Amino acid sequence: MPLATEAKELGRNKWAPLALGFRPFFLLGIWFAALLMGLSLYAFTTGHWRSGYFGLSLWHAHEMLFGYATAVIAGFLLTAVRNWTNLPTPNGTALALLALLWLTPRIFSVLPAFPPLLFATLDILFLPVLAVVLGRLLVQAKQPRNYPIPALLLLMGLCNVAVHLEILGWLASVSSQAMQIGVCLLIALITVIGGRVVPFFMASAIGSRPHTYQLVEKLALPSVLMFAASLATTSHWLITASSLFASAVHAARLFGWFDRTILRLPMLWVLHAGYAWLVAGFLLYGPAEWMNFATAQAVHAWTVGAIGMFTLGMMARVALGHTGRAMQALPWMPTAFILVFVAALCRVILPIMNPALLDIAVRISATCWIIAFMIAGIRYSLILLQARADGKPG
Repeated sequence: MPLATEAKELGRNKWAPLALGFRPFFLLGIWFAALLMGLSLYAFTTGHWRSGYFGLSLWHAHEMLFGYATAVIAGFLLTAVRNWTNLPTPNGTALALLALLWLTPRIFSVLPAFPPLLFATLDILFLPVLAVVLGRLLVQAKQPRNYPIPALLLLMGLCNVAVHLEILGWLASVSSQAMQIGVCLLIALITVIGGRVVPFFMASAIGSRPHTYQLVEKLALPSVLMFAASLATTSHWLITASSLFASAVHAARLFGWFDRTILRLPMLWVLHAGYAWLVAGFLLYGPAEWMNFATAQAVHAWTVGAIGMFTLGMMARVALGHTGRAMQALPWMPTAFILVFVAALCRVILPIMNPALLDIAVRISATCWIIAFMIAGIRYSLILLQARADGKPG
């Protein structure tokens, strides 16, 4: 069915939860983010944890990366690639099956008894399937500029495989390294996506495109991949050098994007604040060992700060734009953005100031995160379920 005809059919109904990829994946991602953090906080506080597959800390980290963040990235890409290529991405039944492929391992991950090999197989499938679906369209549309996207998804999938191989007892001492490299690959995806959308969003909102440096743009993705590769070594000097180099590259990129006008526009400053946490993560990671604090604080600068703020900001904007609504922050959403920023600030800074503050930092951070995503869920659930406000398909 041609894309235009297909879109008209989907747009006739009042409810359209499966019309475009962002709808089910953003909806699931938002509520999963709140539930994930709520269960994590409860389990860390009480010590009650029933999963027969993951330990609590690894479950929390794994589901933040391969659960929440992957859902948001999938929703965005299934929508963006459709626009980039003018080719149909999965919708209807096909999209429902793809969402179910993501959701099923999320449910089984907390069950006390489930066949480990079956669970690992289910969990591993989603990223390769997503990469193939998107890659096929990009190749068909002859868009080599976007080929790194499915490649990064496949590399993330390999990191997920490594985690499961250790849990299944087939490899030893690889899950921690695989998780950190997986986070870096997700940061690489944000680097690519940010370079596509932030200048466009700024031009739409303030009427002019931000300044970009040609050399910086060429180095943006390679600098992150160089750092990810350094994590596979045991050279602290190489890790430090590559992290500081990446921080300089992305700080320069963020500097070029800055315009004072964005400070009055929550839908823009949330993306810039998220990207600032990306820079902070690189700035903290390399020197962490020399400055005697855990690299976990740098990782949380990425996961809570960069990934949390950037994905929440992207969902807030994409959901409005693709449902025919005004591109203005909904009531309470600026509060949600600020809460995620506070969550990152507490989780990163307090343990650096005093390791004894880690427990209170986790509690404050998790609480801010939960409230932020509950606000987002309340504001956006109906928007994501209902057809476009302007009556157009999508």
